[in-house]
Amino acid sequence: MDSQNAIWVEGADRCADNWQSMVRTSKTWVYLANRALLEDECKLFTQDLQAFTAGWQAHGKNLTSSWRMCGNRLLIIAVDESAAPATGCSIDSSVAFLREASKTAVEPVDWFDRQSIIFQDEKEWCQASNASFWALRKAKRVTDDTNLVNTVYVNSEDCWGNVVIPFATSWHAEMW
Repeated sequence: MDSQNAIWVEGADRCADNWQSMVRTSKTWVYLANRALLEDECKLFTQDLQAFTAGWQAHGKNLTSSWRMCGNRLLIIAVDESAAPATGCSIDSSVAFLREASKTAVEPVDWFDRQSIIFQDEKEWCQASNASFWALRKAKRVTDDTNLVNTVYVNSEDCWGNVVIPFATSWHAEMW
């Protein structure tokens, strides 16, 4: 599927070569872009991300890190802290990388919007603000079976599973 104007690109799941071998208790950071990257943008971004994570350090020590990108929009970065922990400076460098990488996109990308929810209405992917999503839930347009993109993980090991889950198994259900 072409990601032009897409909210979520179904089946677009790519990861670093070492993603599957990462320790499941690795420290993780989850980012949701304000839009789906075009396929060419995604390829370039993940190449740059691969180079960044390969050279990522904390106070001169190499970090054992990896990444996963889903739907050309959801990014998970992981660090196995058993050898060297991520520090404030190293975390800042990852944030700086994301800010800089967004400038090379066709249209700027905001990786730091925490107010959007991506969900499936019938067969179509939709995006809503938190308030609008809750209004849809109250109006029963979002049901327990509605699929959504999970951006909140209680346990880091959950980042290796499905990122599209039913509302009933999401943190939203606990809040409802």
